[in-house]
Amino acid sequence: MKDGDLVMFNNSSSRYSKWFFGRFATVESATHDTHCRVRWITPVPYHGKFATVSDFKKSDFEVCK
Repeated sequence: MKDGDLVMFNNSSSRYSKWFFGRFATVESATHDTHCRVRWITPVPYHGKFATVSDFKKSDFEVCK
């Protein structure tokens, strides 16, 4: 995973899967060993607001080809 990659949140067992599972994002920063920052392609409704950027574990995503 590197900056600019298109990724999909695919961790169905995550406590965040209710909101983010199956959503697409681009990687903004993948410089950390285990975590990354993503920008959602379409803002995600999350607790009465819309998430545009999120920080998750890299393992929560799959890179789209």
